[in-house]
Amino acid sequence: MREEEKVKRIIKEEEIKWVQLHLTDLIGGLRILHLSSDEFITGVMRNGCNFDGSSIGFVGVEKSDLIALPDMKTFLKLPHENDEARVIANVYDTRLKPFPACPRQILLKAVNKLKRQGFTHIKVSPEMEFYVIKEVNENYTNKNRYFAPPPIDESKDYRKRLSAALIESGYHVKYHHHEVGRTQHEIEIRELDAIEAADFCMYFKYLSKEIAQLYNFLVTFMPKPFSDDAGNGMHMHIKLFKGNKNIFYDENDDYRLSQIARYFIGGVLEHAKGIAAIANPTINSYKRFVPGFEAPCYITWGRYNRSGLIRIPAKKDADIEVRGADPAANPYLLYAAIIYAGIDGIKKKIEYEPLEKNVYLMDEREVKKRKIRKLPSTLQEAIEELLNDEVLVSSLGKTVIEMFVEKKKKEIEKYSREITDLDYELYFDC
Repeated sequence: MREEEKVKRIIKEEEIKWVQLHLTDLIGGLRILHLSSDEFITGVMRNGCNFDGSSIGFVGVEKSDLIALPDMKTFLKLPHENDEARVIANVYDTRLKPFPACPRQILLKAVNKLKRQGFTHIKVSPEMEFYVIKEVNENYTNKNRYFAPPPIDESKDYRKRLSAALIESGYHVKYHHHEVGRTQHEIEIRELDAIEAADFCMYFKYLSKEIAQLYNFLVTFMPKPFSDDAGNGMHMHIKLFKGNKNIFYDENDDYRLSQIARYFIGGVLEHAKGIAAIANPTINSYKRFVPGFEAPCYITWGRYNRSGLIRIPAKKDADIEVRGADPAANPYLLYAAIIYAGIDGIKKKIEYEPLEKNVYLMDEREVKKRKIRKLPSTLQEAIEELLNDEVLVSSLGKTVIEMFVEKKKKEIEKYSREITDLDYELYFDC
């Protein structure tokens, strides 16, 4: 009741006329319903909103009714609108039971399992990389660089405005900067609880595109938008807590890592091939895994080492950076998969030795000698790995995985039937 009264007061004081109800589909697409503030207050706030689940791929048409119930803690006035607010919804069935294929419910379930294991919370600091362009297929002639200054960095004012909007939305922005790619950018925030971090990822993609329109820019989170330039990543820094104590940290260890942290890393590496289908869920995602562009191709971990899947940054208080995911991933499913893999690593005491050598400089013989596994090289391979990963399938839910895989297989089939310019270039004169 306290949250409801707080929201009503905000709506009145800020003269909110419309409330956007945000929910995420299984693939990670944002879906939005606009409600009048009166309708929201008198009905939807408490009872939720019925919607057609079949139209967004949750269920078949024969059982399409689902309910989007707002999480009132996520209500906020949109910083770029005069009279609109946003609230995030969880999906329920008609009996008001959590809908098993709702991505946010899946992450909530994973977090609750973590708590049952004796941990209080897990924090994630997401890093969102994206390109800002003026038009699709624009020819970029100026090679920009990491931390590029103006005027080379043409989007500084846009990033400032986006960062200000994030701060106004309640997020602590640490910094923003030009990234490695020619028109690539990154804004980093402080760590959040896992669910809030996933909420942020969805909100960031929404807000960045909304504000880009004011500058006549286009924003893309496509994993690999340009063949000769850096891909977009969605790295995550993770800490696990018991109370206020970061239990990944051990000041007496050479790596400043506890044994639990090493087991958690082991679990993520053990299930990395299956996680790839969720972390890198498009055909384009696998064009990002090219040696020399800092996207990790190998299932290794090390201190400061950016050629591995997991890196331990040079920080006073330890965290682990998982570097494989891209922004096409559904953050709720991704964080849930990481949590379940980490729990499995702790339970089974899985441990991998760190590797401090640049894997990209190794020849194939040394890679084989060290028994270094590679991440999947295609979406099809990743899907097969996911289906064969019993821990991920049972944890995330067999039905959910089957729905996800079915959608991805259709995507692969559609892609394989398309004739591209490259087909003509390579094969027209056969």
